[in-house]
Amino acid sequence: MPESHSRTPLAEKHLWQITPVRDLFVIGVLIFVLWAGYALRSIFTPVLIGLLFAYLFSPLITYTQTRWHFPRPLTITLLFVLLIAVGAGLFGWLGPIVQEQVVTLTQKAPSYLENLAQQYNIDVAHPREQLQDAVSTLKMNAMSLIKAALTGTSQAFGFLGSVVGATTYFLISSALIPIYFFFFAWHFPSMIQHIEEYVPSSRQDRILEIVQRMDHAVGSFFRGRLVIAVLMGAMLSIGWLIVDVPYWFLLGIGTGLFSIVPYGATLGWPLAVLLKYLDMTTGSGAPGFDWTAVVLWPSVVYGVVQLLEGWVLTPFVQSQSTELSAVTILIVVFIGGAVGGLYGLILAIPLTACVKILFQEVVFVRLKQWAAEN
Repeated sequence: MPESHSRTPLAEKHLWQITPVRDLFVIGVLIFVLWAGYALRSIFTPVLIGLLFAYLFSPLITYTQTRWHFPRPLTITLLFVLLIAVGAGLFGWLGPIVQEQVVTLTQKAPSYLENLAQQYNIDVAHPREQLQDAVSTLKMNAMSLIKAALTGTSQAFGFLGSVVGATTYFLISSALIPIYFFFFAWHFPSMIQHIEEYVPSSRQDRILEIVQRMDHAVGSFFRGRLVIAVLMGAMLSIGWLIVDVPYWFLLGIGTGLFSIVPYGATLGWPLAVLLKYLDMTTGSGAPGFDWTAVVLWPSVVYGVVQLLEGWVLTPFVQSQSTELSAVTILIVVFIGGAVGGLYGLILAIPLTACVKILFQEVVFVRLKQWAAEN
């Protein structure tokens, strides 16, 4: 605070010159921004995703600009071309596998449900029986069926509207994210420089040091989780293919994507065991239950991949950048999921890492000073 402000009598000061009032105002603005962002998340989600990708790829774009003097728009365009080429190649190579497994799962899903219903005495009506009941009702009393149909018309249109709305939102977001990414990645250094202009010059070095620590923690977390997710998806797919788990590619890639959220990959393990069990016990001529094939080998593959992730991938890729213990990560993931859903699951760990750095660099230092002075 300037010396002239500190000597001004309290009665003559403006509200923004009083430090506690100014701090409370800043905290209130931050809370309001977070609340508004969450309330308008359907609008801001594509913006945040584009900003996140710009943040993750900014070091690479800056490196090419510094090392080879590539203009940032040129590097971003080359990234788009590379991603499109890689995506087209993967789609041409793995597309038939995905299509075959999706079609097979869709065809066998009714048999799986009927098998579970028979084995565990679950009262689930067969689709054919439902159709026969509907035909009989139509023959006996056509008006009752028409009345029921008219009664559920609004619900049917509501469901249809939800599906159409979700599809439209997905398509629009898919088109907007690359646009946002291009804009943010192009102007990312100027955006950072513009923000730095509002940092108090007397504390600029200290604030930038804290922000750099946060940047290292957040950037390493997201980049590391993406790399780990890809590697885990590939290893699980190959491993479950070797032990003959059905839908091995869908399960492996899905479990790899779940691993972006810490401990999220555990959802893929019981699902692989369940699908292996249903595939072996469903249909004519099914060999029956073999616990080694159903439980042991899929679990061995999952366990080996988890060991590699915990002891090799995470230490080398992320290098413990967040400096959070396993218990802390588990707690904040649960809290983030309960408060913010999927967004909370993804953002819980980097936000906690930033809060920890802030407490270490600011709060605890002042508490130690206060304790030493008193």
